[in-house]
Amino acid sequence: MTARAKSLRWPAVTARVTAGVFGAYAFTWGFAAAGVAALVGLGVEYHDAEMGVLMLAFLVFLGLFLWSFAAASIARVWAVLAGGAALLFATAWALQRAILS
Repeated sequence: MTARAKSLRWPAVTARVTAGVFGAYAFTWGFAAAGVAALVGLGVEYHDAEMGVLMLAFLVFLGLFLWSFAAASIARVWAVLAGGAALLFATAWALQRAILS
């Protein structure tokens, strides 16, 4: 393997590590915010909802992190993580506004 062929792999690895860490974190943050807001809206006490969703969020983050390396297309990984994070943030925002109104 030449030095040039070796150096071409680093951008792909960097993109997957970045997606795995930051993309999965953003998605998990949106998931936690939307989950807590939904449970509080359904009548669950805030601290119980927070604790339950945050315990589940660890598994969500781990699964997304591992999936970012296993998926065939890095574009699909970014689309799912960024799109899902945006959708979950918007859902959490709307639920929180509905609860506070």
